[in-house]
Amino acid sequence: MPQAPDIEADVVIVGFGAAGACAALEAAGECDVVVLDRFGGGGATALSGGVVYAGGGTRWQREAGVTDSAGAMFAYLRTEVGDAASPGTLRAFCEGSPEMLAWLERHGVPFHSSLCPDKTSYPSNRHYLYYSGSELSARDTAPPRGGTGCTAPARQARCFTPGWRKLSLRQAHG
Repeated sequence: MPQAPDIEADVVIVGFGAAGACAALEAAGECDVVVLDRFGGGGATALSGGVVYAGGGTRWQREAGVTDSAGAMFAYLRTEVGDAASPGTLRAFCEGSPEMLAWLERHGVPFHSSLCPDKTSYPSNRHYLYYSGSELSARDTAPPRGGTGCTAPARQARCFTPGWRKLSLRQAHG
């Protein structure tokens, strides 16, 4: 059996779904990147139909006549996610949402302002924007208090160790 070649990289990304692809694009400008994926790529994003949750007043929302703000997005998502994300992380996500879509567009992901005319949770391929109706729930429900939080499984908790410049991985067979 031929031996796999040794590959060195500054950054190793495990998983080639949307998050892994974005991480690879961002890191590739500054260093050597290797992406590992146990399948052919796509990850959970491919399984979910490629939906990118975004809002907060994007250019495409404005073009479609949709009024939104980072504050409204935060209020809704705070109710939906509970304590799975800290308020600071969630607020940063909401405030950065318009720039995130612009960054994706600069890297070749197409978006446009086609708004699905019907209330849905699963828009067709003809529409980029949709209204689920759940957005109104934030005004009627108080965000949860307390809770247990969320931790990563131990085998995924440390992907990189601070101070390491290169990481050597050997592909295991068997």
